[in-house]
Amino acid sequence: MTELLRGAYASIREMVDSDAELIVEWRNRDDVKKWLIRWEPLTRDAQLRWFHSAKAQGDLLLMFETSEGKPVGTGSIYGFDRLRTSAEWGRLCAAEIAGQPHPMVEACYLVHRICFDVLGMRRLHGALAAENKRSYRLNRFLGYEEEGFRRKHWAHPDGYQDVIELGLFVDEFRAQRATIERKLYARQGIPEITAGYAQLIKDVLSG
Repeated sequence: MTELLRGAYASIREMVDSDAELIVEWRNRDDVKKWLIRWEPLTRDAQLRWFHSAKAQGDLLLMFETSEGKPVGTGSIYGFDRLRTSAEWGRLCAAEIAGQPHPMVEACYLVHRICFDVLGMRRLHGALAAENKRSYRLNRFLGYEEEGFRRKHWAHPDGYQDVIELGLFVDEFRAQRATIERKLYARQGIPEITAGYAQLIKDVLSG
């Protein structure tokens, strides 16, 4: 398992085959699956098929862990444009974190540091169900701005869901960094991305 970046509360590593069982468990929870576009019960074989297909397409598939190595969530950067200056951010799935949000929040922040500071990206975008207030607050905290609203856009067993489209430019993220870092690192140093980590991240993305 390749660690790509380590912060004060969390580390980010590549997703691997052996993560499938845990991801299936998370994504089949009622509090998670109600926000997914694909709501059918996920199986290990289906997760592995999706994982290998997404990886072959060049997606950056990530696992988030606490500094002690406990898995707390997943995230992805995918749908890269031809020049890799923009992509979609999402596929977030969090473990039940019992009032300890710092590792998950920091991991999301570090993913954006990877995109903007290491990969030189210009823009990230994403979408979420309008009723998914937790995800909305997280993305707004990262600096995302609303760019659109699609009425009854996602089909779901409970009915159609409205969808909010979000976008974030590199200058917007950098303007938001002081607020993020003040809340995350009030009493400690801000993590730096070493040259070694930066090269490892580029090597992983280049395949």
